[in-house]
Amino acid sequence: MFFFLYYIDIENLVQTNYSSKLRAYSHKCNHLSEGKSLNFYCEIIEIHTIAEGSYMITSDSRSDILAFVYENDDFTLFDLNLNAIVSDDNSHNNKQFRIIFYRKMNTSFILIVTTNSHREQAAFSITVHGPNSVSMQRKSRY
Repeated sequence: MFFFLYYIDIENLVQTNYSSKLRAYSHKCNHLSEGKSLNFYCEIIEIHTIAEGSYMITSDSRSDILAFVYENDDFTLFDLNLNAIVSDDNSHNNKQFRIIFYRKMNTSFILIVTTNSHREQAAFSITVHGPNSVSMQRKSRY
């Protein structure tokens, strides 16, 4: 169950980092509601929380990065908006995403990271602030 927050004080939270790059051989996906073609590169990341509490996930990249969050594997790469429990684009500095929500102890969720430009290859990093460290692992849809 998710409870959305508008603010989180990160001074006393643990920080976990993840870095990767969207490339031509990355998963292909679509986040535009008017089309169903797979014109965007994306990465699927499973994040596992150890402790219950509020978490903030932010991106850092030279590109315009956006993200979608799902419970379990309840998503389709043909429409990232479908079944997303939260998504964000540009809430953080410099066209980056920031997602804040509450998680129960010992739960996992899926974060899909993509760009706002067709077939754009981009390096990015993800930072998760929370009451304890989290594990992050790239997943394959196939």
